[in-house]
Amino acid sequence: MTMENILVPFCRYSPDLKSLYHSFALAERVNAKIFVLFFKDRKTGAATAVETACIKIVNSACEEGLAVSYHIAGPDPEEELEGFIKAEHIHMIIIGTGDTRIESVVRQISPTLPVRIIKVEGKTHKLPN
Repeated sequence: MTMENILVPFCRYSPDLKSLYHSFALAERVNAKIFVLFFKDRKTGAATAVETACIKIVNSACEEGLAVSYHIAGPDPEEELEGFIKAEHIHMIIIGTGDTRIESVVRQISPTLPVRIIKVEGKTHKLPN
């Protein structure tokens, strides 16, 4: 069975981590590697609550044996998203409801790339302390 590559993009304004939780559940079923791509301004060192929680969750998932990697990109998804998708041979992108900036960029580039897009709607997970 071949491994799927799943991209879960976030930015500092992403409202929650539903898409990340969904990607973990899916990865266990379809033999997938998850790439978390966080768009942030590299000049500001302060992490948002979503970013801090995301890093904690990724680290825990790695300890549990899931194939997850965390990547930081510049603040402009328009410039970097397409290149990342091509470089990492991404098959699927999972985005959360309410992450309008990421969703807009993904929808713009999706006609040019052979990727499936899943928009996660569902129960809310609390951010870890």
